[in-house]
Amino acid sequence: MTQVKARPTVTYQTAPRKSRPVTAERYISKDWLAREFEVLFSRIWQFACLERDLAEPGDYRVFNIGKESILLSRTNEGELAAFYNVCQHRGARVMVNDFGWVHNFVCPYHGWTYGYDGKLNHVPDRERFSGGIDCEVHSLQTLRVDTWAGLVWICMDPDTPPLLEFLGPAADRITPFRLQDMTLIGDQTVRLDCNWKAVFDNFQELYHVEHIHPQHKFMFDCPTSEVHLFANGHTGVVIDGHTVNTRLPIPDEPNPYLRMQLQKFGGDPGAYRGRVLDIRGDFPALRRAAGPGLGYDYDGLTDLHLSDIEQYNFFPNTMITVQPEDALIVRARPHPTDPDQCLWDKFTLHMQPREEVARRAGVAFKPADPKDLAPVPRPEHDEFTQDDVISGNKTMTITIDQDVHLIRDIQAGMHSRGFRAQKLCEDEARIQHYHDWLDHFLGSNA
Repeated sequence: MTQVKARPTVTYQTAPRKSRPVTAERYISKDWLAREFEVLFSRIWQFACLERDLAEPGDYRVFNIGKESILLSRTNEGELAAFYNVCQHRGARVMVNDFGWVHNFVCPYHGWTYGYDGKLNHVPDRERFSGGIDCEVHSLQTLRVDTWAGLVWICMDPDTPPLLEFLGPAADRITPFRLQDMTLIGDQTVRLDCNWKAVFDNFQELYHVEHIHPQHKFMFDCPTSEVHLFANGHTGVVIDGHTVNTRLPIPDEPNPYLRMQLQKFGGDPGAYRGRVLDIRGDFPALRRAAGPGLGYDYDGLTDLHLSDIEQYNFFPNTMITVQPEDALIVRARPHPTDPDQCLWDKFTLHMQPREEVARRAGVAFKPADPKDLAPVPRPEHDEFTQDDVISGNKTMTITIDQDVHLIRDIQAGMHSRGFRAQKLCEDEARIQHYHDWLDHFLGSNA
């Protein structure tokens, strides 16, 4: 059987405080939610938007998190800027739409006007303000903004460590996949009847996969997954891909999914009759051989990157799943006042094939799907309810849909007198690690 090289050493960084039970209170208590806004979201770097959505001066995006609204823009000098989306006159929201392009930021209430850099540059009837208006003092209030992997992040706390220091080694695992070069093909938000941590926890363990995601047994070997626990509450998991669940009977021939993947990269499914488990070990070489002709550049990616699937959860609320040609970014946003509600944002990215890759390699360019060559306009943001997913009117991929079906019942169970705290197994170590760091950031009163 062909072997894939061993993975790097597993990362295991414990939290600065002792583990405590993961109680129901932290999912249903309004006091918990209020403290999370007061202490957690005000201190931690958060993924706000895609850098490509702020390509030119005048482009803007609004990122709402809890009761805060953040306005992000590109200045005339090409710099990114972030401001609290609140007019310095009477406290109205300056931008009431979530995105767009404008000549200036104009408050809809009284017309106070700000530049792309947040500077106040026009006050109607300015002479009617006794003592005048100091435009520097009354400009939009700024906050920290930074970028990584084509993603824009904001932080409200001036003393929090820089973004890359906070993200740490988990970010290094994502960087080789070049998310910034991928095309956005989906932008969705579903309104969920659950606490924001409940849905985030769901994507921090594979214990449930065999029970509610039966399709995964045809693509991955979740039981052999490798967990990483990083500082600052980040976690990761690497799952054997292009294989089957080895806890179940091994099929004699490749299943339809494996056949499709082999054929896409020039492999012969018939050659793996009786040796399905060899596919994962052979797949990196197949991918590298076929990649240039398909328009894919795998420089910078290891054999493990080409055979497996990786997922990294960035504290407190963003998850990124990566493969060489695709990435998924999902984010949980708390409801401003209701611990039983949240928003679940999903950005779907795809690496479009490029003819220049084949040209550099001196091979014919034959993309697997010619539709991939067409320019892809930015998809419109689609927001819907959990019931839309359950009814089949909307989908966020079959796997996420299956999770959405159950998450309401999980939240409801947290309110029962018969439930007080979670009993976690070794496969759920990422959940305990996450909550240990949550307790750390919330402090002794958590």
